[in-house]
Amino acid sequence: MRAPLAVVTMVYNEPVFLPVWLRHYARIVGMERCYVIDHGTDDGSTDALPCNRLRIPRSPQDDAQRTRAISAFCAGLLEWYETVLYCDVDEILVADPACFPSLPALCASRSAPYLTAIGFDLIHHAEQEPDLDFNRPLSLQRKSLRFSAAMCKPCLIRTPATWSPGFHSVKESLPSPDPALMLFHLRYSDLKEGLRRLARTRKQAWCSRQAGAHQRMSNRAWREMLAGMAGLTPEETTLLGDDPTLTHWRERLVREGVERAGDPYPIDLSLSGDRLWPLPKRFRGLF
Repeated sequence: MRAPLAVVTMVYNEPVFLPVWLRHYARIVGMERCYVIDHGTDDGSTDALPCNRLRIPRSPQDDAQRTRAISAFCAGLLEWYETVLYCDVDEILVADPACFPSLPALCASRSAPYLTAIGFDLIHHAEQEPDLDFNRPLSLQRKSLRFSAAMCKPCLIRTPATWSPGFHSVKESLPSPDPALMLFHLRYSDLKEGLRRLARTRKQAWCSRQAGAHQRMSNRAWREMLAGMAGLTPEETTLLGDDPTLTHWRERLVREGVERAGDPYPIDLSLSGDRLWPLPKRFRGLF
């Protein structure tokens, strides 16, 4: 009999987000079912991990290579687990508590080979909100979300998947976001940490000059981008499955997925919400 769920990420020098990631997922599946692929970390942040750690040599960042390797690793884990979750270290998957008591409960109720989340950026209002205390639940310190098509990722697999670079889609399935599966992206949740992380990704080696351009922008451009997100007009929404605003975006992604079925990225990754939505109270304290 296979275990229900394993969780996987890949890191390089992530002293802030890795503890947040591990705290969240270890609470859900247990430390022994969390797997960290360590891509040559040299800042000590993975030295004493209590979970499973697989060390691989440091090399220039190559998203295509990275995706191939992780796809193969997760396929292998499916020999021992019914479902495998892969997400980046700044991505938090949550089952909507209005529908399911836990992520494993959601997985047990679904039979689809791939489950796609509805994705949101957690936004820092830098002029109004203090820096995050990463030792406390982040969902108690931030209040605003922006819908992001790029974060509507097929994170949960029950059969081997051929992910696209960036894990935005799988070759074997068109996007169909699950209304009860939420992905909260933390990259824009803290201005100070975002700039610190950006300084690291600017300095690291990349496989080509074109690769990772969004990870190598200037501090000024990054600040302006975050300010633009935080300045969007607020709009009320419940984020429940029957919420008309959320349904509009879900149906648009499904429709575009059919129209772009031959594209390596059947979702337009530049598609983002033009409003800020409040983080509903039922998610407060969950991550």
